[in-house]
Amino acid sequence: MVVAYGCCVGSWDKLLRNVVPRVGDRTLITLAGQTSIAVAYNSILEAVRDRRPDMLVLLHDDLELTDPAAEEKLLAAVSEPDVALAGVAGGDLRSLYWWNGNRLGYQLTDSGPLDLGPRHGDTLIIEGSVMALSPWAITHLRFDTRYPGFLGYDDICVEARVRGKRVVVTDVDTHHHSVVGWKSDAIRDNFALCEQLFQEKWRRCETNDV
Repeated sequence: MVVAYGCCVGSWDKLLRNVVPRVGDRTLITLAGQTSIAVAYNSILEAVRDRRPDMLVLLHDDLELTDPAAEEKLLAAVSEPDVALAGVAGGDLRSLYWWNGNRLGYQLTDSGPLDLGPRHGDTLIIEGSVMALSPWAITHLRFDTRYPGFLGYDDICVEARVRGKRVVVTDVDTHHHSVVGWKSDAIRDNFALCEQLFQEKWRRCETNDV
């Protein structure tokens, strides 16, 4: 099996501490100095496309895969023929504020554990610190670059659902070395603007199953 990893790097120190030890000798594509995570992730998708990996795992530089079987579990999830993306937490609310809907999954954070209920199952949007993409997703999906900065990119999950694919949460232990909550008023306000774009976009969608 060919597995690749990708990361939009804000801190090389965080990457070396959290990501590199778990990736080992797997392909790891990193982009630093980016102003848009959607643009960065699309560049990573283009870079791995011709290699035809069985899975691409996109990670934040502060996300540590603590589960010894993380790769195997994520690979099993995206190997199902109708699954496009897999993560460790998510919700079924059609909103970037997905955690206000029916939630599932689990993640350890620096604020403590987030126990969101069942640790596996289908959902609409997965939490974006770790996203595993299937071969179909690598070929057919791209992140919407209308979302500015480092927010809104989990919109890609709804794109997958609109195209008839599944988005799933799987039971993988991780440690997100970040605290829960808005880091600044500016981030909170920018997130609200992204939510407005999200709602305007999907109100125009004629698909009824999302």
